[in-house]
Amino acid sequence: MQTLRVFWRLSWIMYYLLSGVFQMLVLFRWCTPQQKLARIQRWSQNILRVFNIQVNAHNVPHLSQVKGSMFISNHVSWLDIFAINAVLPGQFIAKDDVRKWPIIGYLAAQANTVFVSRQRGNGSTQGKVDGVATALRNGAQITLFPEGTSTIGDQVLPFKSSFFQAAIDAEAKIWPVLCFYPAQNGGVNRTMAYYGDISLVQSLKDLAAQKCGVIELNFFEAIDATGKDRRDLCDLSHQILSTELVKALERSC
Repeated sequence: MQTLRVFWRLSWIMYYLLSGVFQMLVLFRWCTPQQKLARIQRWSQNILRVFNIQVNAHNVPHLSQVKGSMFISNHVSWLDIFAINAVLPGQFIAKDDVRKWPIIGYLAAQANTVFVSRQRGNGSTQGKVDGVATALRNGAQITLFPEGTSTIGDQVLPFKSSFFQAAIDAEAKIWPVLCFYPAQNGGVNRTMAYYGDISLVQSLKDLAAQKCGVIELNFFEAIDATGKDRRDLCDLSHQILSTELVKALERSC
């Protein structure tokens, strides 16, 4: 039965990935920005539905409140992107490695993802910070995973502060968002985490094999970045998400 479930789900995932390519190659050229976001939202919801993953979102701000805002989130899995897009679709800042993923890398690029090198001292970082600031001024909502890597979901790693400057320059609001993957027996669902040396293919197989899953998205009060210091914003966001993750872990036990 499990083998059949894996085959069935992976077949549907391939269908939706190819469907996404078709939409971006053909349909997006006639879509308004709002229509593109609506398609991305439905597509993300369908991907999660294939894996029987339920997203429980709490304190979600109205779309009008987040125009030109930056979401700051902890990072557990590539599923974070689909979960957030299923609730409030927008752009993302991702590591360069994602660009190389088959099909998914192309889709991410077409969705205006900002790709960032993990190497220190990369001269293009300032230009990308400026680009993100411009996008925020133009009304885009952009999600940043400032840990720079993913975890199993039981901790929040130190944040990198570079891209917080974009929110300051754009005089934007920052919304902390906690992604939490509870296990049925308490703690975190390690099967859904994408971390360490796990390959994307293995992650897909593991997700297809499990019966169901839950992602808890918690949105917290916005922080006005105007006139702030980026390191102070970075530390405050980290403190909020670290504190709330501890609370989420306690509730799940």
